[in-house]
Amino acid sequence: MSSIVIGRGISYELPNGRELFKNLNFTLDGRLSALVGPNGVGKSCLAKLIAGQLEPSAGAIRCASSVKLLAQRQEPEPVTVTEFLCDHQWSLLGERLLANIDRQALCTTLSGGQWMRVRLACALDEQFLILDEPTNDLDRDGREAVVQFLRERDGEALLISHDRACLQLSEEILELSNRGIAKFGGGWPGYTAAKQLERERLRAALELAKRDRDSAMAERVEARARQEKRNRSGSESAARGGMPKILLGARKRSAQATSGKLDAMALTRSQSAVREAHAAFSELKVDPLMYADLIGREIPAQKLVAEAHGFNVRFQEWIYRDDLDFAWRGNVRIALKGANGSGKSTLLKAMLGAEFETRGELRRGHLATLYIDQRCSVLDERKSVFENIRAVSSASDSEIRNGLAKFLFSKETVFQRVGELSGGERLRAALARGLLNAQQPELMVLDEPTNNLDLINVEFLGRVVGAFRGALVVISHDEEFLKSGRISQELIVVGRI
Repeated sequence: MSSIVIGRGISYELPNGRELFKNLNFTLDGRLSALVGPNGVGKSCLAKLIAGQLEPSAGAIRCASSVKLLAQRQEPEPVTVTEFLCDHQWSLLGERLLANIDRQALCTTLSGGQWMRVRLACALDEQFLILDEPTNDLDRDGREAVVQFLRERDGEALLISHDRACLQLSEEILELSNRGIAKFGGGWPGYTAAKQLERERLRAALELAKRDRDSAMAERVEARARQEKRNRSGSESAARGGMPKILLGARKRSAQATSGKLDAMALTRSQSAVREAHAAFSELKVDPLMYADLIGREIPAQKLVAEAHGFNVRFQEWIYRDDLDFAWRGNVRIALKGANGSGKSTLLKAMLGAEFETRGELRRGHLATLYIDQRCSVLDERKSVFENIRAVSSASDSEIRNGLAKFLFSKETVFQRVGELSGGERLRAALARGLLNAQQPELMVLDEPTNNLDLINVEFLGRVVGAFRGALVVISHDEEFLKSGRISQELIVVGRI
């Protein structure tokens, strides 16, 4: 089978001089290939290189056909859906993508998910398509439409995604990491099996390195004890034999030098073992992984979180088809569900005190709240990560930096400007801002928190949310994430659209 895309010796340097990756060699052979890797490693940049939107600093890429990149973000145009689609004749797949979308509506009025579906429909005829996180803004129906698109579309594609339902369809996986690029056959099951074997191998190497280090350190202690015993024995023998002091001192200096050499040798072995252990540990954590003690505070069973009676919000019209009625108290774990544009995010904002034209009643509990929206707008784009934390924390500078290290911001990275961070880095910074505050949250409110996270951090965030002790209200279309977060209730919001 001939390769669809061949890359040889690909390097790319950012405008600021930082080398993003170096000497990558890869081929794409499958009908559907997937590119995975941690946030900020350069997946979107590599996609632009393949599509010809960027030029590599070194190396060359050859494509067997024209390439179209469906970017993660594209501002909608002020034209109708029909005008944007240029009167395509639609297959059944195209019709499914456009289901329930008004063809005469302006693209600028569409929800994020609707806009993505329109863009996918427009790309149906492309020969080779690169899709960069196509499901990020989609509801469940939209995600199912993308899965169907990937199953049924003719032509080859490269998928950049953390959506496991989409990745399951891939024939081959390319993993971009700080070590370069690696290719895995056998689709998603083959990739996950290979990664598990790699983790086990690296964990075994780490344990062996630790044992070597401990053995070297123990040997050093024993060697020093033996030498000190010999030194004492020599001194006592010399004293009994009346050895001149000058000769006794020379022997003592010689013994000390010998002991020092032994110490140095043992120390070298110990340090070598420690370096090996550290290298193995670093190798084990090739993917950035957020870690923090996100416990939160439990709240009494009858303490109010939020309560609605006949509640609705009006923009041009009342946005909910039926007025909302619910009562949440105690450590509830709620998922808000509904189609794109149904008003889920609006309800969260109303719960948090945003002012809208409303009817009915919405009562809010007085709770210490950590709220993170899709854009992590709690962060000041102009300030550094450190400055964002400094603005809300009473801790010392060194304590803040130690805390930020738990979110993988260390050394000079704490001074990165928020506006320059990747999506995953922004979420880590927003979590750090909320959790390094002096007051632990009682309520955590998350609006599509996994949209810009790599797979490793999606899985980790699920475990963190699952361990949270307070109340939780979350919007997410990622069912695996909701399951790992121990969501026990749901409120389905139905809009008028």
